Amino acid sequence: MKVLLLNPPGTRIYIRDYFCSKTTKSNYLFHPVDLVVLSGTLAEVHEVAVLDCMAERLSPDSARARIAAFAPDAIVGLVGSVSWNEDRAFLAQVARNGTRVLAIGDVLQEQSERRLAEEPWLEAALHDFSSADALAILAGERDELCDATVRRSDGSIARVRKGPRKGTFRVPRPRHELFPAKGYRFSFARRTPFATVLSDYGCPYPCTFCVIGTLGFKTRPVADVLVELDDLRARGVREIFFMDQTFGVLHERALELCAALQQRGDLSWTAFTRPDTADDELLAAMKRAGCHTLILGVESASDAVLAAYKKGYGAAKVREGFARVKRHGLRTVGTFIIGLPEEDERSLERTLELALELELDFMSLNMAVPRFGTPFRARALELGLCEGADLVMDQGGADAFLPTSTLDRDAMLRLKKRMVRRFYLRPGYLWRRLSGVRSFAELGAQAREGLALLSRNV
Repeated sequence: MKVLLLNPPGTRIYIRDYFCSKTTKSNYLFHPVDLVVLSGTLAEVHEVAVLDCMAERLSPDSARARIAAFAPDAIVGLVGSVSWNEDRAFLAQVARNGTRVLAIGDVLQEQSERRLAEEPWLEAALHDFSSADALAILAGERDELCDATVRRSDGSIARVRKGPRKGTFRVPRPRHELFPAKGYRFSFARRTPFATVLSDYGCPYPCTFCVIGTLGFKTRPVADVLVELDDLRARGVREIFFMDQTFGVLHERALELCAALQQRGDLSWTAFTRPDTADDELLAAMKRAGCHTLILGVESASDAVLAAYKKGYGAAKVREGFARVKRHGLRTVGTFIIGLPEEDERSLERTLELALELELDFMSLNMAVPRFGTPFRARALELGLCEGADLVMDQGGADAFLPTSTLDRDAMLRLKKRMVRRFYLRPGYLWRRLSGVRSFAELGAQAREGLALLSRNV
């Protein structure tokens, strides 16, 4: 078949990726890792093309023309709660000519049978892009499914969930060459072009506000990851964004991968990890392997909040972890979740104080949203902070979805914008950022990111 991997158009820059859709906080846009992984799986059997309307900034009319020119038999499209109304209208229209549509996205992770019943254009929802379910659905082999919701030939709808949720998984080499050569931007990249790579799937940690912990946890063989990286290197890519949610969960495996990257000696990269996971041995290995930036979850300055949402560490561990990272000469990005039900103006102030104390290179604020399938969603519904019919939400901060017990949505958004300005507009911070730039290309990228970030927080 001719299969199109589609990231639909939109009125904003949407990131629909890894079951966590959002608007970009500045102007960054990385490769949608769902489609990257699926490109290898599907290209083993079918003729595959990629149309990333976000990267190419295509209008709906231009996107429809491109789709018509390729004339796919099937589309595997991304959807997101942040853009659900736009996505469903666009995909319903392109399905009118008989094109089969499979979709993947956060809005389909809960009550997926109901979503399919409401959307007759949608043949199936994929709940695990590391599996071969897309191939099985296209081949009509419903008995081979691992984790999907499908429309049967008799019109009935079934949610199938029987695949392994831990262990290892293998996918053929992702076809990075099918994705646009331009249009992707990454805040922390030190070189261009860059690529987005996934070496494991899901997360073993139970943070109650995060959907990734509901997916299970599986790893790819290191040898398979190296095949992908060597293909990228052969095509001149030297900058990598590892989308693993916690690099180093399996310590020895991470050291093996770092040793292989160190041996190659020409890659520069960024990764996520946790303050309590990155020990000195791992950090030293990552540094030698070319890592320059680590993104670590702080989430809150309150030990009580961290315990309530099952982070598994407190503020003391956060301080120790960031100190270790800085000792090894790596840049730090601290991520925070703000707007939880317990939030008030004083707790936001304490969060900013901690961000300043940690001397972060970058601060990333995420608005609390009740992600589909998470324990936090159940609690938000119970507290009456949202309705089950509320499907559109954005953690990126363009809007505030949830009120807190003391702050309404407008107040929450206003305070969030003030936090961003107070962190990034300090003269000492700006000088530190400028003095850390390694090239004119990085300087230009940092300037564009900074201006875009501040324009969204005035």
